[in-house]
Amino acid sequence: MFRYFYSLPALALGALLLAVASSACGDGTGTPNSITIVPPDGDVVSVGIVAGEQVLNGWLYGNENDVLVILSHMRPNDQTAWESFAMELAENGYAALTFDFRGYGISPGNQDFAKLDEDLAAVISYLRAVPEGANRRIFLVGASMGGTTSLVVAADENVAGVVAVSAPAEFQGQDAAEAIEKVLAPMYLIAAEEDTAAMVSLEELLESAGRPVASDTFAGGEHGTALLEGSQADDVGAKIIRFLDENAD
Repeated sequence: MFRYFYSLPALALGALLLAVASSACGDGTGTPNSITIVPPDGDVVSVGIVAGEQVLNGWLYGNENDVLVILSHMRPNDQTAWESFAMELAENGYAALTFDFRGYGISPGNQDFAKLDEDLAAVISYLRAVPEGANRRIFLVGASMGGTTSLVVAADENVAGVVAVSAPAEFQGQDAAEAIEKVLAPMYLIAAEEDTAAMVSLEELLESAGRPVASDTFAGGEHGTALLEGSQADDVGAKIIRFLDENAD
């Protein structure tokens, strides 16, 4: 079971960070719907993760499970887009951590594309530093912007695997096409067949990898976490979990 340096009851931390986010993003650079974010229902542990000068807000589902999956959100969404899949992961024996990049949801500060990889690396460092965390197997799963960032960070981190959903090959300076060749962990890349930009990026990433990489395409045009909500949701979710199961040991 995971133990945490910094955790508060979900409602308490949610209220605290909501107040911080509302004041810190008064210049309009935060996510417009940040004031509507509420803690998820159920037995969820809240965490605060220091990333440079910022604190990133996160929710941990299934904290009694050993293998952890870090879910990185797309733009302009926040971590709540992962809530249903995080609960599904917990039901399937995984601990799932969602978090808001700086300036999104209820993480304070200004949105900064250049620091997306710094934020995700800080989440990994946090999990490695907690008691019993050093040897935990950690997967990275990201949607769109979060998928690109997951591939970039996986090039420098020892992770069990990476899943990139509708990931751009390059996003605002986060260059997954350049980083992917350095990723040693198993990868699973997916996109919807009618999501033209994602399909182009999928082909570029597969070519840049320099080795065989697992991939799938799905009917429709859903992008990012929308693939886990539409008509293909059951198939997409099942295949992501199968990839995790195959690489969790």
